[in-house]
Amino acid sequence: MDMATDGEMRDEKEKKSVSIEAIRKKFTEWGFSPYAFQMYNLDEGSLVLPSFPHPLNKRPNPDLYMNYFLKECKRYESFDFSIEPMMVGEVKHCSYFELDKMTNYKNRGEIQKTLTGRLFHGTIVEGTVARPAIVKTWDYLFPMKPECAPRLYKFCDEIELLTDERANKHPNLVELYRYCFDTRLAVVYDAKFTGVLSNVLLADDFGWDDRMKVTTQLADLFSWLHEKGIAFGYVSDSCIMIDEEVNIKVFDFGFVSNNVNEDTEIPVEVRVGWEGKRTMKTDVYIFGILLLKLIAKNAFICAGPYQLDLCAIDEAKLGKKYLVHECFKEVDYSNAFEITLLAFLCLNPDHPDKRPTMKDVVYALKMMQARVKKRKRDENEAE
Repeated sequence: MDMATDGEMRDEKEKKSVSIEAIRKKFTEWGFSPYAFQMYNLDEGSLVLPSFPHPLNKRPNPDLYMNYFLKECKRYESFDFSIEPMMVGEVKHCSYFELDKMTNYKNRGEIQKTLTGRLFHGTIVEGTVARPAIVKTWDYLFPMKPECAPRLYKFCDEIELLTDERANKHPNLVELYRYCFDTRLAVVYDAKFTGVLSNVLLADDFGWDDRMKVTTQLADLFSWLHEKGIAFGYVSDSCIMIDEEVNIKVFDFGFVSNNVNEDTEIPVEVRVGWEGKRTMKTDVYIFGILLLKLIAKNAFICAGPYQLDLCAIDEAKLGKKYLVHECFKEVDYSNAFEITLLAFLCLNPDHPDKRPTMKDVVYALKMMQARVKKRKRDENEAE
């Protein structure tokens, strides 16, 4: 019985990989032009033409650039976007028409920008029952920037991640409902948008226990991804949904890399911190930044998306509770020292290879929580 189950799982994984590879192969054949030259990119994009020399136009000429765009849109208006098979794992492809019925791409439907596009409110309708959904796009809005070109493959990477046979079961990942490569690159998440972590980081009612709950959930998710051979590259506090029960769901990753391990050197697409290369330890650095933001309740920590503000280290040396904000009265000196030390171990700019693994981080957080509970129990018994 067990052998049959294992065989079925292997067959299912094989079907999924064939499907993803079919999409990647087609994207390599097509390039990004079928998605870049669509009229909705003009309607939804900026009408401010680029002032820099564009690869398509060495001498900036707004009229020439616009005429070229319109001509190419005409060329691709009846482009055949079909790819077989139409399912990846258990997730079905939806047509552009079906996707269009689920959301509104005008301003009133937009939630926020993402790392590669936008997030929209949507609605899933099954029979007579409707429920909220989230639609995420990978955009080539007019005028397209050169760095948008690789988004085809980022789209594939996320589908591969979220169609893993166990991925949709992780409580801190959004659940993929549909994906679309017909005319527009988009996915539909079976989730209601509840707000993002970046909006509550400085809130007074976002207390220490809640922050530690988020920290533990993030560490558990990142450790789980690493165990599956997945490096996520970058996650910001604006990519993390948080609900009223302080449960999180990550809906956007920067640079997903599949089939990697602790020793894999990943091709660098962006510079992260001081590093000239990417490994799984780069993900640990990103966790360190998120942890610092959570415990310090201070926006100074990140000067930019990939660099730690050095004044954070200076403030840690001066503060009575290191980097733990003084408003958290329940955090004693010992606990503040432990959590700050963990953050700096995760960052370790001089020796990235000396950073802990995410599995080590999860263990450290559990041990800290156990020690805090024991201290509280001992204090109560002493009273």
